[in-house]
Amino acid sequence: MKRIIIIIVISTCITFSFAQTNVGVESALNKIDSLVQLANMWLEQIEIDNSLKHRYKLYQTENIYTLLQLDTKTGKIEQVQWSLDSNNEGSVTINEVDLSLGFGLGSGSFELYPTKNMYQFILLDKTNGRKWHVQWGMKATQRWIRRIY
Repeated sequence: MKRIIIIIVISTCITFSFAQTNVGVESALNKIDSLVQLANMWLEQIEIDNSLKHRYKLYQTENIYTLLQLDTKTGKIEQVQWSLDSNNEGSVTINEVDLSLGFGLGSGSFELYPTKNMYQFILLDKTNGRKWHVQWGMKATQRWIRRIY
């Protein structure tokens, strides 16, 4: 999509440059500048739309009532409890720290991988290989995350 927009802008620029005389060069350049700005706005909107899609992901645990919700952009994890009884539903935060180092490189930067222990996962930052050991649990003292060096 980006390539198509850029090709349209370039071909329009070439058309204007050949069609105009020296007298209309400034007018043509103004039109080209406007088209480039418009194309940049479109590209920015496309990037924003793409970064919002697939930002959050749910991971099953071996406990049928517990899932982990990962913000794939920041690495934040919530433990989600569901039930047929609404009094037993809710979520708690395992980590509320933005692990992206403020870069926010886009959705899909973080991924959770289960281990053989049903309560523990490995969180991987796919942009630079950093790893964390994550444990979920029913009590606050059982939920934690720590960096693996």
